[in-house]
Amino acid sequence: MKRVFATLLLMAWLPVWGQVVRPDSTARTLPADSVAVDDDQDDDGPNVIGTRPVPRRPQGEPKVLGAPVYYNHDGSIRGSRQPAHQPHRDNRPGLPERHYLNNLGINYSSFFLEVEAALGMHSALGLNLTYLPERWGIYGSALFGSRHEYFSVGPAVRLSGMQSTVDWHIYSGLTFGRHVGGEIGFRVAATSRSSEFCWNSLSLGMAVIDGSSYLTIGLSLELSALLGLSIFLW
Repeated sequence: MKRVFATLLLMAWLPVWGQVVRPDSTARTLPADSVAVDDDQDDDGPNVIGTRPVPRRPQGEPKVLGAPVYYNHDGSIRGSRQPAHQPHRDNRPGLPERHYLNNLGINYSSFFLEVEAALGMHSALGLNLTYLPERWGIYGSALFGSRHEYFSVGPAVRLSGMQSTVDWHIYSGLTFGRHVGGEIGFRVAATSRSSEFCWNSLSLGMAVIDGSSYLTIGLSLELSALLGLSIFLW
């Protein structure tokens, strides 16, 4: 009888012991790298049972958002009365080195097509095509005459900076006819912000073709059309 009574007493005590010793089943286990924050914000302790874990943010440089900075074409900050200092490339004072205003393609055209003539012992007529996206580019020409024809190819360089109101180039290359020769010249063109193709340009140079010297003159398509119309009307 005593054994039965002891067994019943032990079976009745086990649920009570489990409630005292076992943690609350509603409590959530916090990750090792988390900081707990009480929903009611009553307890500031780092590990409070029943709170919502918040991941720790990595320590780093804060992301600060500020007003954007805009530059004028002279390199000064727009809206500021202070002049720009610290000159950068292309004579652009005050602008960061990789600022978009340092791109020469913003103010100038990249493609130049001219009707070119070689005047000398034997005249020739043809086309000159130049591709000049920023500072350096390439040109090529092909001229055909009654007794000879020649081709030329070589580098082209833009001399104008961002402040210039005129686009200046120099070009120099090799000429190929019956013999190899050379050519050098310069070009002046109008600035352009709306088109990659230049309609107003003039070039002048000297070429040695098969041992003879020639004067080369080039006019853009628009100027060539105006010149042809003027000669026809005259």
